[in-house]
Amino acid sequence: MDVQKALVAMGEPTRFRILSLLASGPRTVGEVAAAVGALQPQTTKHLQLLEAAGIITVERIGRRRLARVDRDAVRELADWLSGLASSTEDDEVLQQYADAVRAAGTAVDILFERTLLASPEAVWRAWTDPAQAARWWAPRHFDVVRCSVAAEVGAAVELVLREGDGTEYTSAGVVRFVEPGRRIVFDLSPLDATGRPFFEVVVDATLEPSDESVALRVRIAAEGADAAAAPMLAGLEPGWSQQLDRLGELLQ
Repeated sequence: MDVQKALVAMGEPTRFRILSLLASGPRTVGEVAAAVGALQPQTTKHLQLLEAAGIITVERIGRRRLARVDRDAVRELADWLSGLASSTEDDEVLQQYADAVRAAGTAVDILFERTLLASPEAVWRAWTDPAQAARWWAPRHFDVVRCSVAAEVGAAVELVLREGDGTEYTSAGVVRFVEPGRRIVFDLSPLDATGRPFFEVVVDATLEPSDESVALRVRIAAEGADAAAAPMLAGLEPGWSQQLDRLGELLQ
């Protein structure tokens, strides 16, 4: 079935009424014309268009012409429409983001916890080696343009992301605290076009090794956002959640 052709044929008001009538069973052309209040030649033309679109069939039985819905074709159309109604993971993330934007205030404090099946050394490198960090430090549908981080207090931290349409977003800050192999705390605040932070973001990552895995706790604290920055503030939770998922996939 040509889905677009079928939808166009169905969308015309008179043809829509005809389909609604035929949904309850076959009708003669004369019965259809009387029900929709149209002349028989006009009704015949509408039926021909619906038949050409594959939605109905018109059969001659004796001296009568009977129109009926092609149920198999409609089921095919219904399957196509059902595909539009099926949500994807991205739909759910976007809905969560929209809900967060509506509820956003001026600050957030988010705690993430992950169990990573990797050595403590591998997890620590993923956080403190720029080449490793660049492989996971971006939500889905973003690419890392530039990444800078080091396990040294006072070291500059920078992250530049590029969206699919070419728009770039820069975040930056400095390392505040380091406990080698165990904990790193740094600023990573989104910057405007002049290089000033929209609001302050502090990332606090702690590693707790066990025999075969590492328990990772990441706290994201942000404050100082205004109403215009609410979408960015609301994006921290889904963005970092996706990034940490990518980290887990990378380490595995």
